Amino acid sequence: MDSGSNRRILIVEDDPLVSEVVIDALEGLYETSRAENSADAMTVLRAGGIDAMLLDCTLPGGLDPLLVPMADNSGVPVILMSGHPDMMERVPGAQRPCIQKPFSLTALLAMIESVMPPATAGNAPDQA
Repeated sequence: MDSGSNRRILIVEDDPLVSEVVIDALEGLYETSRAENSADAMTVLRAGGIDAMLLDCTLPGGLDPLLVPMADNSGVPVILMSGHPDMMERVPGAQRPCIQKPFSLTALLAMIESVMPPATAGNAPDQA
């Protein structure tokens, strides 16, 4: 996929159907990476290059307490996703944007745009 913006979204979601729908919706607008659990998400964050993270609040095994602070320390905005609003309130740290499942793709795109500055040609990595 060739994204015009080269901004990269990390989707942390254990349900393959939900993550595939989100990835398909973002195709052509953003580059995407997927993680099924906190440990995989932390590995992707450590590698760098993530501009925003969509985080399912109800991952099997729970959220690693270091995941959200790691994103915060890296300057990566976190958008919480859940079908259970009370779970979103339990995520540590500052209040952050939340989108309740099921959500419309229009609402998801608007939420992503609200947390990320517009892409500029200077942000884009060199393409060889």
